[in-house]
Amino acid sequence: MTGGRKPGRPGTKPYCFVSYSSRESHVNVLFPCLWIALAPHFGLRLTPSALESGAGQRPQIVNLIERCSFAVVVLDGLRPNVTYEYGLLEAYKRPVILLKEKNATVDVRSLVGETAGNLAVTSPALNIDSHFSDIKDVNYAEWSWLDPANTVKTVLQEYKKKKSSIAGYVEIKEPRLWDT
Repeated sequence: MTGGRKPGRPGTKPYCFVSYSSRESHVNVLFPCLWIALAPHFGLRLTPSALESGAGQRPQIVNLIERCSFAVVVLDGLRPNVTYEYGLLEAYKRPVILLKEKNATVDVRSLVGETAGNLAVTSPALNIDSHFSDIKDVNYAEWSWLDPANTVKTVLQEYKKKKSSIAGYVEIKEPRLWDT
């Protein structure tokens, strides 16, 4: 257990909070990989689908982070909401599996908005050392949306590395889904 408070509520299934940019369409390939790797032992809480309608977004996200057993942060796009959620996870001392797709870029258009119009704005390859220098010394794992079998394996390898810090940790065997 980390952070001084036991994650989750009594009688509820522990869960993994997933922080990602919804503007990165390839990230949708990661969700079934996470589910294959972590179910039935952990639920997944993704925003915005985990949020309750008619209620404030920020307090709900803080609550989800405060109660999660661990998190997966997908750096692809390097969106401000993802870096904010990563900061909250660090503040609440939640274990984090940090992922970056092999060909991840910085979503520059999301920062300049639709007013960019016809500007020739290209999304540069995501370089942690220069684009997110506060964590350049933190290890992350690469995944590929073109290789779901290896992505499941990567998630499980990273999960096992967090054995001593994940509340409710259970040994999960790698499923044999494809002949790889």
